[in-house]
Amino acid sequence: MEHNEISVNEILRHLMHDYLNQMHLIQMNIDMGRTDEAKQLVRKYSQKCSQFFDINNVGLCETNEWLQTASWIYKNLTIEVNATLLNRGAEKYDSPLKDYLERFVEAIYPLLRGYQEQVLRVHLNSNDILEIQVELNGEWSSYTWIDESFKGLLRVEKEKNTESQIKFKLFASE
Repeated sequence: MEHNEISVNEILRHLMHDYLNQMHLIQMNIDMGRTDEAKQLVRKYSQKCSQFFDINNVGLCETNEWLQTASWIYKNLTIEVNATLLNRGAEKYDSPLKDYLERFVEAIYPLLRGYQEQVLRVHLNSNDILEIQVELNGEWSSYTWIDESFKGLLRVEKEKNTESQIKFKLFASE
């Protein structure tokens, strides 16, 4: 799937729209006397910001940019990101990782069935070595993900490939 670059104005427009929606949701919960739910939302949005900075701090800036904006381009796909990042120095994996995730989504996206929720979960972990777990849940036509072109930088471990779930892990070579 070909797409155009996103302008700075479009990025800001998306961010402001999301920000206003989040603030309205918190305000609605406060107005209804549901302070625990409002506090939980504040924690959720704060954690999302922390993870954004953590991903950048380990050197995965291009990957982070793609993860944060891909759902704006691939509108039938919800992307959930989780990060447990302790070690820095992942810069050399950044561009290949972003390209890999993008190729994966571009390959599967035309096969998605739009009437069902499609969720792509990406968990980045760098306790010992960089490990990325990718899981796509939804419904699509039969598909086999075979792209493993990392030239030794990352190793792919396939876990599941059905018509409702694809799951694999990527491991840094060092």
